[in-house]
Amino acid sequence: MNAVVRSFFAALSLLAVSSFTASLHAQVTATAPVVEQAQYTNRWDIYGGVGYAHFNPSPSRNVEANNLLGWNGTGTVYFRPIWGIEASARGGYGTINLPTNQLGVTTSKMSEHLFLFGPTFRLYRRPKYAAAFHTLIGGAYGSFDSGFPAGVQPNQLGVYNNKLAFGAAVGVDGDYNLTPRFAVRVVADWQPTRYGFTVQNEFAGSVGIVYKLGSLQK
Repeated sequence: MNAVVRSFFAALSLLAVSSFTASLHAQVTATAPVVEQAQYTNRWDIYGGVGYAHFNPSPSRNVEANNLLGWNGTGTVYFRPIWGIEASARGGYGTINLPTNQLGVTTSKMSEHLFLFGPTFRLYRRPKYAAAFHTLIGGAYGSFDSGFPAGVQPNQLGVYNNKLAFGAAVGVDGDYNLTPRFAVRVVADWQPTRYGFTVQNEFAGSVGIVYKLGSLQK
């Protein structure tokens, strides 16, 4: 008889423990926070970041290419989750190293600013990641003469003169969504320009923060 009673209370205790565990699990599941995911229904993207470009300031092999550091800012209006129109402004700043010359000029500070416009296609969209492709065209203004003496033009030493030229950017950007409104973006572009009579095949990149606002849904 005692063995039966002990077995009964053991079974009752096991049932009580099982019920408590199930109840506790249900409470934890019910109170776990729901993480809001990006839905890609925003009307606008505003992006700002640091920029880099590799630029050759001369068609001559005697003048080496240089690295430009600067900024990149874009605004995009979306008409559908998959596509929109992007406007981009970019600035890059660096130093031209010149070969030995009769004028005694060894270096010159330079800058380049681009203002570009065109379509962007957000082809890959996931809750935490997105990737887009863009083709932008517009203008570029290069300033190359700050280190040259008065009355001396950069092209006398094989460097491009200051000029407003054609500019473009063809490339991709990838977003890592921190929240539905904020993301970290990495941009990589082929950025051709045309100073003088040649095309400069620049590589340009940028890293920064995206802020998403507005809604496509009415």
